[in-house]
Amino acid sequence: MEEVEKLLHKGVSRRSFLKKTGVGLGVAAGALMFGTGIAGAQAQGGVVSESPLPYVELDPEEARLRAHAAYFRAGCAYSTFYAIVSMLRDKVGGPYNQIPLRMLGYGRGGAASWGTLCGTLNGAGAAINLVAPDADVNKILGDLIGWYTITPFPSQESNDVAVANGYKYDAKAPISIALPQSTSNSPLCHASVASWIKVSGFTASAPERAERCGRLCGDVAYKAVMMLNAWKAGTFTATFKVSDETAGCLSCHGDQQVGKMSCTSCHTPH
Repeated sequence: MEEVEKLLHKGVSRRSFLKKTGVGLGVAAGALMFGTGIAGAQAQGGVVSESPLPYVELDPEEARLRAHAAYFRAGCAYSTFYAIVSMLRDKVGGPYNQIPLRMLGYGRGGAASWGTLCGTLNGAGAAINLVAPDADVNKILGDLIGWYTITPFPSQESNDVAVANGYKYDAKAPISIALPQSTSNSPLCHASVASWIKVSGFTASAPERAERCGRLCGDVAYKAVMMLNAWKAGTFTATFKVSDETAGCLSCHGDQQVGKMSCTSCHTPH
């Protein structure tokens, strides 16, 4: 599996991959497309525990790089799930070798391109759910979603990586300019992309928009790993609070809706 990941990270051609590994066409295609590795592409025995799986401290910058590269292979939800779980495969192994990394591929574009929950949050949430108890999942993921809604993306850090160093796992060099930033005020893919398009002037089909989402994947993977590391160390504290404006709306309408999203992103304030 490690050799497959190395080849995948180097962005080798499908023909070179087959030549170097001698793997059959069908298995190799699945491994290259979704990063499952050979073990993941073949039938596995045994049962993976329903209890939270072991977690060890991970490198958040490595998560940023892996997520960026993975976005261009299978989309945003896959990217953050892949970044975290592939690192746990490398450091822990065991049950993580039996979890298909392609399972979050459906979440691209807000789930089958419906623009609902941003795939980065979907994928990160699935990874968090593998390692933390239910009560802690709600705290960590809830804070991650809140952070997402108020943070300008792509971050300065992701822009700096692209401009200064590029992304070492990508098969081809990404767009190496600093991209405009926008804040979504929403966890929805539709709102997130639309807000960036409005600020940047690029269209949804522009390569710059794809690169923006790739960098966003890196930002969310980085933040999710930082949160998980703090949780593992016993130092995690949720910090997100809804705005005073949203709290005011909920004081009257709390029994008429479910959620914590900014109300005035969709509704006229009154």
